[in-house]
Amino acid sequence: MKPEIDPARMLSDFSSSLSTGRLEVICDSASWSIVLQSGQLLSADCSVQSLGQLNHRLCQLGWDLPAKAINTAGDRNSNLAGDILVRQEIDRLEMQGLLVPSQASQISAEVTKEALESLLWLRTGEWKWHSDTLVTSVVIKNSASRFNLSQLLEYYQQRLRIWQKYITVIQSPHQRPYLVNPRLLEKPVAGNLSSTALSQITQLMKGISLRELSLLLKQDELKLVQLLIPYIRENVICLLEPSDRFSQLPSIPEPDLLKISASGEITPSGDSNNQSSDKKYKIACIDDSPFILDEMEKILGKHSQYSLTKIEDPVKAAAMIFRLKPDLILMDITMPDINGYKLCRLFRSSAAFKTTPIIMVTGNKGLLDKARAKLVGATDYLTKPFSQTELLALVEKYLVENSKIAV
Repeated sequence: MKPEIDPARMLSDFSSSLSTGRLEVICDSASWSIVLQSGQLLSADCSVQSLGQLNHRLCQLGWDLPAKAINTAGDRNSNLAGDILVRQEIDRLEMQGLLVPSQASQISAEVTKEALESLLWLRTGEWKWHSDTLVTSVVIKNSASRFNLSQLLEYYQQRLRIWQKYITVIQSPHQRPYLVNPRLLEKPVAGNLSSTALSQITQLMKGISLRELSLLLKQDELKLVQLLIPYIRENVICLLEPSDRFSQLPSIPEPDLLKISASGEITPSGDSNNQSSDKKYKIACIDDSPFILDEMEKILGKHSQYSLTKIEDPVKAAAMIFRLKPDLILMDITMPDINGYKLCRLFRSSAAFKTTPIIMVTGNKGLLDKARAKLVGATDYLTKPFSQTELLALVEKYLVENSKIAV
């Protein structure tokens, strides 16, 4: 188990003590390097960066010439870590006269701020402080662009609180929005975007992330998210998980104490120590058969410790599951538009559902179906028609018994 860390508190302590040195943080395959001098921030780098995102940042600033000069294929062809690749590219653009020094400094500052924000979302990892081990070139290069670390920490903590309000809908700015069906643009939604603006935005959704989309639109990403939230909730726009590269970065950390309002937003709750010891488990059942859903509800509804959410439309299932974050998922395999295998693979690709029990429910009894279910990450298998005893035994096995073991 990785040790817990609090990057904001660590950096605040280093800033208050006017420390000089470098903070190195590693979590899985991602790493961060933060350089301070006399408590001020000189630079911050994260190994998870891309030339494609640098290109979008230059376009956001209106610097089309250097943006066009970036060969984004370098992301795939280089063995260098993202931070080194991006910093080298900024240096190259400056040496070739495509960026003047003030522009190079400005884009470097944006890279620093983005790396710092992602670090502040980290909750586990290994860290090491290297005292007085500043690289001379780092000091010289950043001598004119020092940052007040305390102010930056406060700013990003405020932004984090806004991100956390929407954590039931969005887990990362690197999630990739897409339009399920263009006809859904005609669906009435209580949003603030005109049909023209919404259409223009969706035309840009070609595998890019929310962050990249905000850069292309020259819009603050939180403001863009706030505009898109109603359409995501109504499943007009859905979200894919971050690309493999950016899935290494931390998701939006959950508040320690939270309450979900009727609108699905997160607000602070009261003392968690006063919660009932009788845990209520959230179960989601995805099946295109109303009969099966009603049968599940009839069986599980007799037990007060279970709260069942029925989902009949598999296309809407992903967005609903990411909002609900159930303790267990019961899912049919054979469904129209998107089958259970694809949904299961989608859920397992998200850090939020890596360990959530997923039980596939089907009328097929073949070994091939069971093997395929295991291959996509299913926890277990329930064959129709099932009895009350069979269903309750499986649910209790993966919720109640596992909970006792965890305690």
